[in-house]
Amino acid sequence: MLSTREIKERTRGVTNIQKITRAMEMVAASRLRRAEARVIASRPYNEKITGLLNYLATTTVGQTHHLLKPRDIKVIKVLLITSDKGLCGSYNTNIIQHAIRFVRQNSDKDIRLTLIGKKAKTFFRRRNFNIETNVPHDVEKIGEEQIKELASQFIADYESGACDQVQIFFTRFVTIMRGAPTSLKLLPVETEADEETKRVASMTDYIFEPSAEELFSGLFPKYVESAIRCAIYEALAAEFAARRVAMISASENAAEMIDELTRSFNRARQEAITRELLEIVSGAEALITR
Repeated sequence: MLSTREIKERTRGVTNIQKITRAMEMVAASRLRRAEARVIASRPYNEKITGLLNYLATTTVGQTHHLLKPRDIKVIKVLLITSDKGLCGSYNTNIIQHAIRFVRQNSDKDIRLTLIGKKAKTFFRRRNFNIETNVPHDVEKIGEEQIKELASQFIADYESGACDQVQIFFTRFVTIMRGAPTSLKLLPVETEADEETKRVASMTDYIFEPSAEELFSGLFPKYVESAIRCAIYEALAAEFAARRVAMISASENAAEMIDELTRSFNRARQEAITRELLEIVSGAEALITR
């Protein structure tokens, strides 16, 4: 059994850790509020431009535009978004495993990875995967310039035939308690509009000015940029939520350990007091019997 001094030192250490986890929880909560607001603000634009592009793809554009012509899928580019830091539970493990399952299911194709986040780079660096690009910026520091560069590169590769499909893997922010590992086919654009877009289209007789093909060509780069931007925002919000939940759990576990150590300390102190009393009584009895 540990001595009272050792228990005190261990309790002090756990208490210090609890202070750190509580501070990290508050930081994560503050960042989560900003990230969640950004996600909520970005979703309507991304949904509308995606729906419009999907609808345009169902018109004559789908038969004439070079970006929508069917092709054999031989080369797939995968954009994987993870975090730069740990202490966020199973956040990184879940999205990495989700991406690996996709790679294994398409083992007959040439899969090329573009990685965002230090955790993805650390994981794939020593494994036998085709890493084409490591985005050097931290996830939080990726701005509009970097997003436009990524979008331009994917579009150029798709137009030139260097790749036949682009997939984004990220964690979608659902609630504070839950994030959903998600894959999104960025390119080629889906030629099947969603039900809401079909319903609105059936009620409206659209007249395109300029032509539908010109609109598609103009909106296409913005759609790719919006999808990447929204995926990064979703991933950041999900990361902060996961870190907050992990730090709450760590703080609660630390509190339980402190309670258990306190009980152990009280038992050890009581045993020491009892032992000393027995020694005093034994000594007194020995003196009396003399």
